[in-house]
Amino acid sequence: MCICYDSGNFIKAKALWSNPACATDIGEALGLSHAIHWMQELQLTNMDFELDAKKVVDYCNGGHNDIFEFGAIIDQCKRCCFSYFENSKVEFSRRQTNGVAHTLAREVTFLTSPCIFNDVPLCIETLIF
Repeated sequence: MCICYDSGNFIKAKALWSNPACATDIGEALGLSHAIHWMQELQLTNMDFELDAKKVVDYCNGGHNDIFEFGAIIDQCKRCCFSYFENSKVEFSRRQTNGVAHTLAREVTFLTSPCIFNDVPLCIETLIF
């Protein structure tokens, strides 16, 4: 996860991993859930959440009746988002334009625990600047 101002300037980043491994759509949904909760902890508002997981974005914005784990996670995300963030949205961003998140995701495999970066991590420095 990477938080940037709308101008693109870096604020913070966070990398964490999940064990055991799960289906991709559930992992993406859990990523959104973690991001929403982190924004609440940081008391940030008016956030736009950009994901390259089209299924997650589509479900958040339109929703289908999914009674399984994926639907439960997304429904919880929607409740949190709408109750805490007034002017926020979940948007689709093509994978090619989401290099920062993917670079952080690759780096997380080298971490033993979640890590919060208050300064631009070296792995994404060239992408940010």
